[in-house]
Amino acid sequence: MDNNRADPPAQLPTTGAEPDIITTAADTEFATQTDAQPAVQSESSANTQQPELQQDDNSLPSVTDTGTGSKKGQLASRSHRLIASLIDSFIQLLVFIPLIWYVGLETFKSPTPLQTLLIALYGMTTYVLLHGYLLYHYGQTIGKSEFGMRIELLNGDKASLQHVMLWRYLPIMLLNFVPVIGQFLSGIFNVLFIFGKERRCLHDYIAGTRVRYFYDEPDHNPQNSPS
Repeated sequence: MDNNRADPPAQLPTTGAEPDIITTAADTEFATQTDAQPAVQSESSANTQQPELQQDDNSLPSVTDTGTGSKKGQLASRSHRLIASLIDSFIQLLVFIPLIWYVGLETFKSPTPLQTLLIALYGMTTYVLLHGYLLYHYGQTIGKSEFGMRIELLNGDKASLQHVMLWRYLPIMLLNFVPVIGQFLSGIFNVLFIFGKERRCLHDYIAGTRVRYFYDEPDHNPQNSPS
């Protein structure tokens, strides 16, 4: 009878597998939370530091700001060119007063071809006498020298006296004698070009010149330097 008795069912060994599985899952979840926490903190730190970075960007100086306040090499301002032109025109008008007194104002209103030629020669001669020295040595007129400006070629070199007279002064002077529209072309139309981006008048485009600051203060004026 003992041999016929069924053996008791075998019990599964208790190896602690389930606790190990539970522990492993908990460890995995904890590790995941632990790994994610620095990322959240890192992102939060990045957001916190972002305003400081933006503030630093705004505090950077402009590329065009040299920090010296010097105008040397910059295009001359329209206001300075206007004032310099008025100074030169006033001086030229004073020089023409003796001629007007001698030939009479009516001659200037309706001159003959010969008188026109003589008036033009008188204007060029007096212009050279007034500004020739400054133009030859510094590329300046009397008015431009007051603001440290000079006439330059587009490559930055000083414009010669010959270049200024033949290509910058003479064409505009001849426009004055064109019937009907001559005064408009040499006066208003010529000046309107200065409102362009390059701040060059019509005579600058004709002569291939521009006006820039050559020095800032009277002490820096090359005319005051010992020769």
